[in-house]
Amino acid sequence: MCTDTGIEHAFTVIDYTWPNATARDEAIKNEEYIQHNNIISGMNVYEDSVFVTVPRWRRGVPSTLNKVIMKDNVSILQPYPDWESQKIGNCNSFQFVQSIAIDPNTGWMWIIDTGRTNFFAIDGTETKNLCPAKIVIYDIAKNKEIMRHIFPNDVANRTRTFLNDIVVQYKGNKARYAYITDDFEERLIVFDKKRNSSHFYSHPPSMKPEPGNGNITVLGETIEVSDGINGIALSSDMKYLYYGQLSGFSIYQIPTKVVRKPGKNFNKSVRRVGTKPAHAAGMVYSKDNILYFGGLEDNAVYRWDVEKDKRKQKKSFRKVEMKTVNKFIQNDTLINFVDILNFDQKGNLWFSVNKLHKYFLGTMDFSGESGPNVLIWKVCAGTTGYLDRRSQQKGYY
Repeated sequence: MCTDTGIEHAFTVIDYTWPNATARDEAIKNEEYIQHNNIISGMNVYEDSVFVTVPRWRRGVPSTLNKVIMKDNVSILQPYPDWESQKIGNCNSFQFVQSIAIDPNTGWMWIIDTGRTNFFAIDGTETKNLCPAKIVIYDIAKNKEIMRHIFPNDVANRTRTFLNDIVVQYKGNKARYAYITDDFEERLIVFDKKRNSSHFYSHPPSMKPEPGNGNITVLGETIEVSDGINGIALSSDMKYLYYGQLSGFSIYQIPTKVVRKPGKNFNKSVRRVGTKPAHAAGMVYSKDNILYFGGLEDNAVYRWDVEKDKRKQKKSFRKVEMKTVNKFIQNDTLINFVDILNFDQKGNLWFSVNKLHKYFLGTMDFSGESGPNVLIWKVCAGTTGYLDRRSQQKGYY
């Protein structure tokens, strides 16, 4: 399987494959491209391609969904699938993509689009609530859209929602459900592909920010955040969702059989499984039952060996507690603010590092003297992700 570990892509500033130099100059002049407002957040891999998101938290982001390419030995972004798909104000295009999920079995990319832009502005400009939130499924190999679903306003409010992270669940031998965290509305949104429908669950004790746990300090710099449900992961047997708040240290578990249909008793079924050693944004579950998540204060990636704790505690997955947690990788210089994590099919864990604390504090150095601001890591983990179905039989779930 995998053998190497290291940084695959590094960015001091984010730039794009413009049609020509004139187009880039015009974009800068018109403030359609404000270089220092562009930062990579979401990331996923498919075969040999790396896809990233540049959320439109602020003005001047020309393309929110992109593929990383190399040009003159420099990593730059190619709008995906094209420039036409990135037009602000055109609700058929992508407005604000924070996260994506790529199914390695089909090559389908599940894209969540908040529809709103500029809600972390620092220049006094207002938030633009241009379009309703939506989910788009796109076939990478065939370069075509499979379907899209516009979320009703009562599921994803077009003036308040922030679609943050996504996981995809198989039912039988087909991917059917998507589970999405809504950071601002503090809820879990569910999309049913077969029925082309959506609903949500809200559970304030587990989805609101934990009181007093909003300060995140990275290398002496502190940001105050008040963010609820954020990272999300799905067990490889597709039976349990795990999630946690950014402003908090808890990780919770809920059976998917409860949330995939509306009207179930969420309150009765949700369970706190343990305490993270540090704040974390993204998380991901491996095929061999290990939950990986960032450790923001510790400049690290942690892992919880669920299978090991299950054996030690002699408990089922439904009752096991998070005890066996250790650092998977740590680096004070090159792992500052782990954002999103996922796997390839070759045994590697990939994750994005983006110094997000500096982005929000306004202390990010774009000169290059302090090194790259965004890194895409690939680390040998000897396992694959929760979506890898290669050894599973039809009807297993």
